[in-house]
Amino acid sequence: MRLFRFKTALICLALAMSVGAAGVQAATDTQGSSKSSKTAHSSKTTKSSKTSKPAKSTKKPTKPTGQKVSMLGGKFLFYLPKDYVKGPMEEIDDKAKAAGVTGSLYMNKPAKRVVIITETPLPDGKSVPSNDGETLDNIIAETLVQQQSSYRDFKKLGEKKMVRKGLGLRQLDIAGGVEGGNVLSTTLTAASGTRTAMVNVISLAKDAKAHAQLIKNLTGSK
Repeated sequence: MRLFRFKTALICLALAMSVGAAGVQAATDTQGSSKSSKTAHSSKTTKSSKTSKPAKSTKKPTKPTGQKVSMLGGKFLFYLPKDYVKGPMEEIDDKAKAAGVTGSLYMNKPAKRVVIITETPLPDGKSVPSNDGETLDNIIAETLVQQQSSYRDFKKLGEKKMVRKGLGLRQLDIAGGVEGGNVLSTTLTAASGTRTAMVNVISLAKDAKAHAQLIKNLTGSK
């Protein structure tokens, strides 16, 4: 099975992009405004609740927002926030495309985070069900070997197995160093039919909380 060795320079490019003080201040101001708005809204709600009768709850399910990413024919579906800018992957050349390999790189410049998404065909035209443990275990084992040679001070943080609407998922969490600093990397993989899907999220080590939240959003975990 082909696993792409993404150039360290590509990762460093995304992680090394800095956000200026103005950007940080803007983010802080936005959060502050949100809190103020919530407080003001809460005050109005409190006042109106004293004078109006309780209304029946008609709250509808919240529709997903952001950029829709569909993999494995829609079996692995998730949304990325709009601040992730989609770009091509240079390593997927014409030969790889002809072999059925697809992929994209999503970069969040302010957060210094990248999301790498690839789909590849299984070798020898093999076809598997949507939760084939042996196939997923093999993919994770190959990924682990690859990442051990790609990061300095490599450390495996954990591994998870989950099933999402009948689709088996594997999650591999690691920490390591690149030229741009220390990073966290989470790999999500699934397989169904003749194809495999892989999502790799790479964040600065100091942003562990935001990294974990994005992974929860991608896997549908609570």
